[in-house]
Amino acid sequence: MIAHRQRGLGAVLPVAALAALAGATAAAAQSGPAGRAPDRVLAFPAPVGEERLDVDRGAMGAWHRIRKLATTASLLHVTAHPDDEHAGMLALASRGWGARTALLSLNRGEAGANAIGPELFDALGLIRTRELVLSGRYYGLDDLYFTMAVDYGYSKSVDEAFRSWDREAVLEDMVRVIRLNRPLVVVSRFHGSTRDGHGHHHAAGLLTPEAVAAAADPTRFPHHITEEGLRPWRVLRTFRGGVRVGEPYDVEVNATGLSPWLGDTWQRWASRGLGLQRSQTAGRVRAGGGRYFYERLDGTGDGAGAATGIGDSFFAGLDTTLRGLPALLDEAASREVDSLLAELDGLVGGVAAAFDFRNPEGAVADLARGLGWLRAAIAATPAESETRFHLSLKERQFEEALLAASGTTVSAELVGGPTGSGEAVLTPGQPAAIRLRIEPPESAEGAGVAVRIVSRGGESLTPSNRVALQPDGSTEPLEVRVPATPAAPYFGRGDVSENHYQVSDSADLHLPWRRPALAAELELAIGGRVMARTVPVTAPVARLPYGSVTRTAETLPALSVSLTPGVRIVPVDGEGSGSGSPGEPAATPLEVRARVVANAAPVSATVRLELPEGWSLISGAPGTPGTPGTVEHEFRSPGETMDAAFFLTPPAGWRGEAEIAAVARARGVDYRRGYRTIEHRDLPLARLWRPARTTVRSVGVARLDGVRVGYVMGVGDEVPAGIEALGATVELLDEAALAELDPAVGAGSGGEAGFHAIVVGTRAYAVREDLVEHNQRLLEYARRGGHLVVLYQTQEYVPSAMAPYPASLPRGAEEVSEEDAPVRLLRPGHPLMAAPNRIAEADFDGWIEQRGSKFFSDWDPAYTPLVETHDTGQTPQEGVWLTAPVGEGRYTYLALALHRQLPYGVPGAYRILSNVLTPRAASTPAPDGDR
Repeated sequence: MIAHRQRGLGAVLPVAALAALAGATAAAAQSGPAGRAPDRVLAFPAPVGEERLDVDRGAMGAWHRIRKLATTASLLHVTAHPDDEHAGMLALASRGWGARTALLSLNRGEAGANAIGPELFDALGLIRTRELVLSGRYYGLDDLYFTMAVDYGYSKSVDEAFRSWDREAVLEDMVRVIRLNRPLVVVSRFHGSTRDGHGHHHAAGLLTPEAVAAAADPTRFPHHITEEGLRPWRVLRTFRGGVRVGEPYDVEVNATGLSPWLGDTWQRWASRGLGLQRSQTAGRVRAGGGRYFYERLDGTGDGAGAATGIGDSFFAGLDTTLRGLPALLDEAASREVDSLLAELDGLVGGVAAAFDFRNPEGAVADLARGLGWLRAAIAATPAESETRFHLSLKERQFEEALLAASGTTVSAELVGGPTGSGEAVLTPGQPAAIRLRIEPPESAEGAGVAVRIVSRGGESLTPSNRVALQPDGSTEPLEVRVPATPAAPYFGRGDVSENHYQVSDSADLHLPWRRPALAAELELAIGGRVMARTVPVTAPVARLPYGSVTRTAETLPALSVSLTPGVRIVPVDGEGSGSGSPGEPAATPLEVRARVVANAAPVSATVRLELPEGWSLISGAPGTPGTPGTVEHEFRSPGETMDAAFFLTPPAGWRGEAEIAAVARARGVDYRRGYRTIEHRDLPLARLWRPARTTVRSVGVARLDGVRVGYVMGVGDEVPAGIEALGATVELLDEAALAELDPAVGAGSGGEAGFHAIVVGTRAYAVREDLVEHNQRLLEYARRGGHLVVLYQTQEYVPSAMAPYPASLPRGAEEVSEEDAPVRLLRPGHPLMAAPNRIAEADFDGWIEQRGSKFFSDWDPAYTPLVETHDTGQTPQEGVWLTAPVGEGRYTYLALALHRQLPYGVPGAYRILSNVLTPRAASTPAPDGDR
């Protein structure tokens, strides 16, 4: 973020501006609505190191920023999830028209699928947030915002969405974003009708015009004004998408044209960015389309297309010149401000006309002159005016253009690179040395630069001194003592059933993530203009064989402690589990594993468990030093990890739910939280924070002791851990294992070389080419006595060619998104339904997010459907769980969302899994004659 400090404006101003200079410095500090600085505007996460795109460097980067100086146009695009956005429109608006462009997504896409790893729910939300930031760099976004609503899964109706979300809470977040960003135009991605399909889409379309109206009304959410320093904001135009070809429209945005600066069409360029949302697209670039149609909602559009006078731009007919800004905002400008803004319009036009890509530095003098005029105009504009707010944003854009034209870059790095952990990680109280670098060195005019190191909260960690530059543009290291700052995201929830995040710190509310823990603030003088810059402290981190990546320095606690699994079931005999009578929990000890990561070292630490009353600790990490139930470890280097296994038993006759907690202790401090590091190539690193707790839940379910299961992992899930929790042995089948699989050896026997069942994980056919290649081996395995179980797949799975009998799995296959949708048992006497656990409708209680997805739509009579379910208003669906005998074995297509239920200990999901994987002869008769 750029602060607002002015020095040495010089005398290169028009006469009308001279009288304004005296108050320039003091007035510039009051640049926001009601005196509040625009702290979350132009706040898109700044790229560090290699994150910066080539087109945003050098002459092209300067040109992009100069184009933004000529207009005050601004728009906010509203979507429901990451990857909903009209990518080509955003790229054209920002990089083509020069508009200040923001995106608001109602949620972070937590309930989507994951094509790049095993992360789901909140972890996936962190990934999709980072993917959207990556895409936004291609679009040229200036801002990205989120509400605190959580994606709880596919929603077929807006009524369901509003039953799950607090409508007023979502609306308030949207209003706050509008009042923060203050766009001239708001563009809804969605229509606000049933044509939007997804209930979240429909909700976004309905809420957008409602939020626009509420943002202008001071009686709506008045605490924004009285407590948060915001003001009402009246959007000038509101549009909605979802207009179909052939329907009336007010604006057509055509992004199919070629950009001479990007060397591609706006749409294809934007599609490259959209394709980087790999968790949803597996890297596929969606290059089609490029023509977007919108209807105006504020009562002045007539749906006649270009004939309305709006035509091909949201801003047609609006005076978005600098001089036209006050009148556009219904404010009057003084003669001196009007004169300054008129001069600025001419100067910016001249800079653009004369810009030389071979010599971008040639624009520096004029840009510096324009910055001086702009600051004078700001100083002469009342602090409480809207004009002042928008001019302050233009000042930031001028500074960015001036820096880009001069080729100046500023960085602040930890001396010696990262800490001993090999990561850019620091701990509270640790000394650190930070070196500033300015390139080219001659960019810093005069004798060095004024610089200080600050914490995220603005605390100064070093005096603000002028520091000399060495010939290479670097400074001597600045020594600091690292402060304690929050490490976890500013948002979180206690349980996956919560559909809104709780906010722990509102300083970065609605932004993608917290701002850097450590930053360098400095003043640079370029072209005679002094400007403040704030850059994050970073470090290079080795990622061989791909070289290194630049990471923003993090401040983490000395110890991270986590306990896995997050939910652990204890199979017990009981009603419907096959025993016929209540019994004791299984004698096998319950294993939980504690992981402690030391971010500070050397340090001596202990880890222990806190158990409910009556629980017994059998042992903890045998052979590891420590008293019973406590493990000791000497951490010798930062980043070192210690894993400890603990074996527990519940009290006799225990039933219900219990909580186990882990506590790590070092240097007299207890640590009860830890993180899971989420790292994917090209994405900023993320950490999912959780309390070090395991929830243990008893489930009346038959165990699978002695059962051997082969598992073909698809996009990543935790189903194998769920199978192991039932006592089975699971072997993950990689490409080599599939190639070597001999269907004739031990099929269905579970012998040394065989499996009782082979399970194909979710969406595996979409990401495993080797699975397609060896599919016939799996079918032959079933024919020779094995049980082949295929979990839900997408359209890459073609049952007519890949299943033993014909069936249809169309694009857009049906799903049931209501987690409490009614379920009817079609064949309660079928072996897979009756034993060893008798499946009942109660086994579908307490499900999370959905019943299932990607159902067969029709199938050969050889298949037997076992259950039927449907959403409100949906035709009953029977293609969710089908099974058929195949030769001496069996094939089952199981599209129930087990992968979402097992990690959270949903009992019915384990009982179904137990029945499906229990070995049985293919000829086992069904009492009711079913196959």
